[in-house]
Amino acid sequence: MMMGGTLPVPESFVSFRGVTKRFGPVVANRDVDFDVGAGEVLALVGENGAGKSTIVNLLAGLFQPDEGEIRVDGAPVRFDAPTASIAAGIGVVHQHYMLVPTLSALDNIALQMSELGIGRLDHRALAKRVADVEQGLGFSFDLNERIEGLDVAQQQRIEIVKAMMHRVRLLILDEPTAVLGVEDREKLFGTIRRLKAQGTSVILITHKLEDIFAIADRVVILRAGAVVASLPAVGLTPADIVGHMIGNNDVSTANAIVAGAGKAGESRPLGQRFCSVRNVTLHRPNGSVAVAGLSLDIHAGEIVAVAGVDGNGQTEFVRCLAGLLRPTAGDVECGGARSDSRAWQPALLRRLGVSHIPEDRRRSGIVGAMSLASNYLLGHMEHPAFVRFGFLRRAALAETTARRMAEFEVRARGPKDVMQNLSGGNQQKVVLARELDGEPKLILAAHPSRGLDIKTIRFVHRMLDQARTDGKAVLFQSSDLDEIMELADRILVFAGGRAFGPVNRDSVTREQIGAWIAGHEELPQ
Repeated sequence: MMMGGTLPVPESFVSFRGVTKRFGPVVANRDVDFDVGAGEVLALVGENGAGKSTIVNLLAGLFQPDEGEIRVDGAPVRFDAPTASIAAGIGVVHQHYMLVPTLSALDNIALQMSELGIGRLDHRALAKRVADVEQGLGFSFDLNERIEGLDVAQQQRIEIVKAMMHRVRLLILDEPTAVLGVEDREKLFGTIRRLKAQGTSVILITHKLEDIFAIADRVVILRAGAVVASLPAVGLTPADIVGHMIGNNDVSTANAIVAGAGKAGESRPLGQRFCSVRNVTLHRPNGSVAVAGLSLDIHAGEIVAVAGVDGNGQTEFVRCLAGLLRPTAGDVECGGARSDSRAWQPALLRRLGVSHIPEDRRRSGIVGAMSLASNYLLGHMEHPAFVRFGFLRRAALAETTARRMAEFEVRARGPKDVMQNLSGGNQQKVVLARELDGEPKLILAAHPSRGLDIKTIRFVHRMLDQARTDGKAVLFQSSDLDEIMELADRILVFAGGRAFGPVNRDSVTREQIGAWIAGHEELPQ
């Protein structure tokens, strides 16, 4: 293997040469060298805070290097604005989609095309251009459908089309499979293969090792802002990649991280029921039915996994249990509180022991402009350790925040650091540290490992497993079937407005779960 350097790439389109980027005293990228070849799929990997997002933002024209240079076709360039990056042939699909929910797919595409100018939009001409791009990518979608009515896979396709409406020679995909089910993941890989065949380069930012081996030609591995390896994907093992990421040459340690905790423990008797859901119907914000006829109990000492492609009612269900949504029909009872009461609010459920790790941390889990300590307080504003007689105990809050940040290996300067200065993965760690603290009785964990590196994912899995062992109830939402089969005691699948299960994990096959996710009652013949 090759350490601390790069492999020569023929016909390089984009090159980094000695690129360093600082944010005050923090060095996000340090002397970075790598190339992206024409028609190459390059996987860019590393732990949270390793510098991947900064590289994306440098290529997108949002940041500029403090030292070194970026080259396109061998010539130095300066992307001093996103328009300069687009003009050079670089498109970016960010992890968090930038779409207006109430507008149609076509209008969202038009919004980012400044060359259309002002005045009346020629919808027919634009639709023709979009159709041509779709044909080259191998998919299509309803251009007149509002974004709020589309699932995440369709929204991702719109973002890809948005990027490809210009002459793109390099497409950057940031965690593209994080929200996709198995079928949509394969469709995305089909699109990437089409792009590669057309000579378009792709940078794939991913924490999922299986993505690398499925689609990547080469892997560039970052650690602490620097490139530590550039290697062909062929012949690599998961342990090789993890070893470079964490800086540990101990093969047994890397293998242990890759292997994870294994399957959940042996069957055990269920504890006391904490939540009861009876014949519940939930609606989406646009008025459509998210799920109907849902019934289950959630007990202490178990992990119930909620599976399915995002957009099939899981979000509404978790929000309901968190007190953020009331059922249209049916009843929910958690910890003695009932959904038909005016008191069914997040504050009451928190007092009763319900913690909530939201699926969208930026919108529902953090306040970017506030410090880490202030964000930590958001979940514990009534805790006597932090607030007494109406006064904030700042020293105690800072001490607890610092301790939990160390436990979760959050890369930050300290409790006073501003949340928006952290990488997305480190922001997620702060939310996890906050919501798993104290003595919750029910942990609502919506995609808790999304955007995390493999080392931290294993840590999160251990924390959820320990919570179950300690007698806590866990409702775990994920679109990753491997993760579900590893952690769950029981599995509930949402698809097409209905729920399948719950069923004991040991009594159901992966194939049956996959069939339910696709909306089939039985396995297709």
